Amino acid sequence: MSKLLDLQQKRGKLAAQMRTLVDNVDEVKGMTTEQEDQWKTMDSDLNALDKQIENLEKMEEIEARLGEVPDPAKRPEPNANTNKKPFATAEYLNGFEQYVRGGVTTDVKAALTVGTDSEGGYTVPDSWEKELVAVLEDEVVMRELATVVTSTNDKKIPITVDNGTAGWIDEGGSYPESDIVFGIGAFEAWKLGRMLKVSEELLQDSGFNIQGEITRIFGETFGPAEEFGFVVGDGVKKPTGVTVMADVGKTAASSTAITYDDVVDLIHSVRSVYRKRASFLAKDSTVGMMRKLKSTDGIPLWQPSLQAGTPDSFLGYKFRTTEAMQEVASGNKSLAFGDFKKYRIVDRSGVFMQRLNEKYADTGQIGFRTRKRTEGKLLISEAIKTLRQA
Repeated sequence: MSKLLDLQQKRGKLAAQMRTLVDNVDEVKGMTTEQEDQWKTMDSDLNALDKQIENLEKMEEIEARLGEVPDPAKRPEPNANTNKKPFATAEYLNGFEQYVRGGVTTDVKAALTVGTDSEGGYTVPDSWEKELVAVLEDEVVMRELATVVTSTNDKKIPITVDNGTAGWIDEGGSYPESDIVFGIGAFEAWKLGRMLKVSEELLQDSGFNIQGEITRIFGETFGPAEEFGFVVGDGVKKPTGVTVMADVGKTAASSTAITYDDVVDLIHSVRSVYRKRASFLAKDSTVGMMRKLKSTDGIPLWQPSLQAGTPDSFLGYKFRTTEAMQEVASGNKSLAFGDFKKYRIVDRSGVFMQRLNEKYADTGQIGFRTRKRTEGKLLISEAIKTLRQA
């Protein structure tokens, strides 16, 4: 039995024990001192198991990527590329890998003509882009919560300001006029990029999985930048964050704490139509506070999931964490709640990479300028509400 599977099974058993403990609490008297001590111990153990599981899962992903060295012998012949997209052909993939490892030659330049970028560099092959996007989906919580689409050009998507209303009418009576009010949201596809360096020796080593290494670095650096943009971005040359566009549903009584009443008021500040698939989003330190909240009869409101990888819940709603959310402090929006599918992420198709031979030549390294374009906006402001600290 693998260590990861062993930890996952331990977590499931512990979560079940916590549920049994809560079910056995006297609804009138609340938790006894002994039950409270048991809960605190189990909650601490569950948190520790979650961290171990997360670290092992990340390690397995890294090892899997580094071990996936492409075998040229298994690639289809160029004449098998009929009907494939330009960036999905074996010719383009081979040419791009030669470009990354050795730079531009006449043959490589010819193979990559379709992927030339106006800013220099080339579009990464489809297989690379799929892996890069998959890594971002693992790293960026908002990509899991939001609606993600891909576009080849800038779009103007209407943002609903007011849905209007319907009303009862008499037989043969006039229909009430109530128009939907729209604001125009222009998805600008902002540019996100970074420079990375790889030693010449590694590039010349055919056994080195350059795609896996670039994918790892891409996910670990582009991911946090995207997350902050989608959560708290100010819309200036970056996405407009969900907490920036969402309405404030509740102002907390305290600047340094969150109460049960604050959370209940926040939930009910969101219309029921958006609560059907609503979830919470908060910083990990905020989660630590909320795990300690109890109902008026002393029962913990935090509900650990019975299966690793499945979000825990609070008052029946799933709870997700991201370090991009603001901490509990005066004036901060520490908690968001609502239907995050109403937040739209629009990716411009194509990730671009440019090899820089001379920039780091004095240290024996090759530079790679990597960039992608994306945008994010909340289409219906009332679909998500935030809790703002006093």
